[in-house]
Order: sequence, then C-alpha cells, then structure tokens
Amino acid sequence: MTHQACFWLDALAGPSRGTRFSPCPAPARFLGCLLALALLFAASCKKKEAAPPKPREKSAIISTQAAPGSAFIMSLATDPAQPKFARKTNFRVTVKQTLGTPVDGAQVEVSLVMPLMDMGKNQFVLKPAGNGEYEGAGEFTMAGEWEVVVTASGEGKAGKTTFNVNVVE
Repeated sequence: MTHQACFWLDALAGPSRGTRFSPCPAPARFLGCLLALALLFAASCKKKEAAPPKPREKSAIISTQAAPGSAFIMSLATDPAQPKFARKTNFRVTVKQTLGTPVDGAQVEVSLVMPLMDMGKNQFVLKPAGNGEYEGAGEFTMAGEWEVVVTASGEGKAGKTTFNVNVVE
C-alpha cells in the first residue's frame, strides 16, 4: 500500500493514540475502513426492480385521411398497434364517402410497400366486415419504414390512400 493511501485511510479512521497520524493503519483500522467503504458501496447499489409486464397493445387507428383526388375517406387500424416483422398483422380499413357515409360492398386491397427497398409484391384483398369496415391479415417481411397503400373501388368511384407505418423487430 502506498504512503498516500495509508494517509487517507488513517484520516478516515482518525488519529491513533499518542501520534498525529501513523504511517500506515493498523490491521483493525484497515479492516474497519474497508468495511465502511464496502457498506457505502453496497448502499449506493440499488437493485433494479423488474417492470411489470406490459399488456398486449390493442389495435390503434394509425390515420384517417382523404388523399387528393380520392373519392373516399379511409382510416387504417392495425393489430398489434406496433406491427412486428415476420409476424401476422391484422388490418382494418374503414371506407367512407367524403360526407362521412360508410361505403359497403367496395373492393378493398392493401399493398405493403417498403419505399427504400424493393421487397417484391406483397398485397392482399380485405373482406367486408359491415358498416364500411374491411378486414384482412398480412405480414411485413422486414423491420423499418413501410407504406400501406389502400385502394378501394365501389359505387362507381375509386380511391387510393397511403399510410406510413414503422415496423419493429
């Protein structure tokens, strides 16, 4: 142990009898200082409590919009709300006329497009669920930014809307 370290340990333990500071602490004082430092260290280390498990996220409406030139207002909801790649994602699209009336009997198709990389054709048709809602399932093949392109045609009109979705691992 260096002389400087002994000085500080002596300073922590206090002066010994008859001398101002001894050149090095006695074994008992050394162990006392070591124990005090260990207790200080242990007190500063706090066990991190495990967070309670998060409940499964329900579907969330990503967006409602009417694209320029589109005859319909469309909204998109996914389940899970935060899609994960290589896992099934349920899609629910609501199609309404511009005045807000639900459009039933439309042909609704979804295309999953990754704008930064050609991931090939990934599209599927949604089935009518009533009251202007259409449902189906698809799968994102990679994590990252995706576009969900929804095309609807019915009542002699057509519309196309693009929704941006972030897919996680």
